[in-house]
Amino acid sequence: MKLIRKTVKKLRKGMRRLHSLKEIARLSCQSNAASKSLAKVFRETLHNRPAPEEKVWIEKIESLRSKLNSSTEQVTLMDYGAGSPEGEGSIADHKACEGKVKTKMIGEVCRIASKPYLWSFLLLKLIREFRPLVCLELGTCLGISASYQAAALNLNQSGRIVSLEGAESLARLAEGHFQTLGLDNVDVVVGLFQDTLKSVLEENRPIDYAFVDGHHQEEATIAYFREILPFLSERAVVIFDDIAWSEGMKRAWIAIKAHEKVKICVDLASVGICIIDSSITQRLSFRMRLG
Repeated sequence: MKLIRKTVKKLRKGMRRLHSLKEIARLSCQSNAASKSLAKVFRETLHNRPAPEEKVWIEKIESLRSKLNSSTEQVTLMDYGAGSPEGEGSIADHKACEGKVKTKMIGEVCRIASKPYLWSFLLLKLIREFRPLVCLELGTCLGISASYQAAALNLNQSGRIVSLEGAESLARLAEGHFQTLGLDNVDVVVGLFQDTLKSVLEENRPIDYAFVDGHHQEEATIAYFREILPFLSERAVVIFDDIAWSEGMKRAWIAIKAHEKVKICVDLASVGICIIDSSITQRLSFRMRLG
């Protein structure tokens, strides 16, 4: 039975990979430049093909991740997240907006909340390919994903990223990590997203790239998308994390990808990517897995 289950699992993985390759090929065949760029990004991510100069940064950041994963140092933070998928509440929920004071080990925070290598590498490749100048991240945590994105900007030799974080203790740790890595193109803004996002958007418009990774609630996610949308450049990339984390997040993703300004949407099972590009006339939708 164990051998059968192992064989079935391997076959399913192979089928998913084949489907992904077909979707990548379908992307490549589109006439618009954004689809071809996405196809290149997904192909390189699926096959884990970092360029030599990217490997240097990856090794630095993954070395930091390894140290953080094993850290038993405790950090006290105000958690503004949605909690559990079953307990997802409304953005108007007063308790959710207040947050909860929690004390956790840094290793636990890093292992649970930081983006794994695959998705961090995807973010790096997206920035390398689309070459945004102004980037936005909602949810800094310990700075692992922001480091990958900032490293990509560094390699592009242009651009900055502004990262928003609700927990001041995590923001300060992340800033120390950016300094350790030698990344000086990251600005961290501390505070509730609903308090800080508007001013950040106004001060940094137009936004070429946004990664929404925090406050995983249906109404909140849709609200942030609507707030960001008017500040986006004519050709922008918007990424949403945990699109299948809860029933609410599934509904949020359905609503977002149906918006008329989203010309290309790609469902990667746990991450969703939207291309905002007024020059694209035909709306396109793709679904695949990279992991």
